[in-house]
Amino acid sequence: MIQNSDPRQFKVLRLSVTAECNFACKYCVSKDDIQYRTHHTSLSPEEYGNIVRKIHQINKLSTVRLTGGEPTLYKGLIDLVGILQEIGIPEIHLTTNGSHLEGQLDSLIQNGLTGINFSLDAIDKDIFRKLTGRDQIEKVLSCIDRALKYDISIKINTTLMKGINDSQIIPLLEYASSHGMAIRFLELMKMGHLYHNYHQYLFSEQEILSTIQTKYLIHPVERKASSTANYWLTEDGKKFGIIANESSPFCGDCNRLRVDYNGFLYGCLSVNYGFPLDQAVNDEEYMKDILVKAMSQKQKEKFVGSTLSMKAIGG
Repeated sequence: MIQNSDPRQFKVLRLSVTAECNFACKYCVSKDDIQYRTHHTSLSPEEYGNIVRKIHQINKLSTVRLTGGEPTLYKGLIDLVGILQEIGIPEIHLTTNGSHLEGQLDSLIQNGLTGINFSLDAIDKDIFRKLTGRDQIEKVLSCIDRALKYDISIKINTTLMKGINDSQIIPLLEYASSHGMAIRFLELMKMGHLYHNYHQYLFSEQEILSTIQTKYLIHPVERKASSTANYWLTEDGKKFGIIANESSPFCGDCNRLRVDYNGFLYGCLSVNYGFPLDQAVNDEEYMKDILVKAMSQKQKEKFVGSTLSMKAIGG
C-alpha cells in the first residue's frame, strides 16, 4: 500500500470524467460565469481505465467514485463503469444531479454500478430553481424514485448556503427518511468564486444541528474511520450526516485521491496543481512516485481552500 509520512494510506479514488455541467449552482458557478457548461475533451473510457488499473495493481482500491461536473454528460460513462467492474473495483459509485441519469440507469447498474449519491439541494421547486438555475426538480425526484427500486446504495447530498436553502434542512431530512435514504448536509467549502467570501453563505454544523433540534431529539453515531461525515439519529430513527469541513475537519484520516478529467492526480482539494498520469500508466515505479507525491499534498488537519472550482477537480 502507498502511504505518506503520517503514515496514511488511500483506498478511494474519485475520478472526475468531465468539467461540463448542465446546472449552474450558486456555490459552483458565479453569476458572471457563462461557461458553466464548457465543452472540452475528456479522456476515453479506456484511458481512464488504464489509469485506474495501474493504480489498483499498485494500491488496491475499495471504491472508485465517478464525479464531474455532471458525469452523466460524459458519453463514455456506461462503458467506463463496465471497465471498472472488469478491473475488479469492489464498489463503483456515482455522484450526480440526476437530471440526465434516468435513461442510463439500467445500463449503468447492469455494467456494475453499486451506489449513487444524488446532489439535491432543495425539495421546494422555487428554491431548487434559485440555487441550481434550472427548473428540473420533478425530473430529479423521478430519477431518485426509479433508482430506489434497485438494490444499490443511495444517498442524498445537500450543500447548504445561508439565506438560500437553509430552510430546506428539515423538509429534505423528512423526504430522505420517508424514502429510506440517509442524507448528508454539507458545509459550504472555501472554493472557486466563493474563495474570498464563503463565510457569507456558511451555514455551520451547529446551525444545522440547532435547526433539526427545533423538531427532533437527536443523538450522535460513532464516526467510522476516514468518513467525511459525522452522523446522527433522530429519536424516531431518521439518519443524517454532516460534512463539516469548517466546523469538524476530517482531513486527518482522509483516504481519498482524485483524478481530474485531464488525467491529473491530486491528493487534496486544497492544492491547485496535479500530477500528469499519461506516462505513469506504463511505468510502475513512476506511478508509485506520483502516488507518494499526491499523498504528500494531504492536509494534516484542515482543508485550507482553493481558487479552483469544484467542477474543475471533481465535486
